Amino acid sequence: MSAVAEVPVPSVFALLPAHLHDKEGQPFTVRALDGRDRLALEAFYDAFDPKRAAQGLPPAGQARVERWLNQILARGTHLAVVRGGRLVGHAMLLPMDRPGVQEYAIFLAREVRGQGVGTQVNRVMVELARAMGVERLWLSVEPHNRAALRSYEKAGFGFVPATIYSAEVEMELVLEPLNR
Repeated sequence: MSAVAEVPVPSVFALLPAHLHDKEGQPFTVRALDGRDRLALEAFYDAFDPKRAAQGLPPAGQARVERWLNQILARGTHLAVVRGGRLVGHAMLLPMDRPGVQEYAIFLAREVRGQGVGTQVNRVMVELARAMGVERLWLSVEPHNRAALRSYEKAGFGFVPATIYSAEVEMELVLEPLNR
């Protein structure tokens, strides 16, 4: 498969694109990922550093990246982070076995890390999830990734208590419906 699966785009994507600025005032855009992004996404993950940094993701090797993308792009909600016409990030919500719960993941190119980009993308995705009627977001992160932990906390995520001293920390965010 060489393209992003054509899945119905939720009406909440009217909230996108989001034109934002990092801590240094550099502009970037968060928008819905579409089929035209597939090759750029493959190149992004092929060049991603460090390899297999987050629970073994992204996978190493072009063939493994392609298989992984085939699996994840066929479902869920995907956002592209673009700076200067170049894909510098990918955020996703993936359905889980638990009703109303979606798994959240984000990957950013090294050159935009530490600039507040991740925190802003996290906040955009939280609002999209809320608008889509998602009840809860869940993620796992390695405890040594302090920048990611702080970024998730700024977006409203809290620690799942039983996992605080685990090899992978779990975080959750309960989303209140918009109409309350």
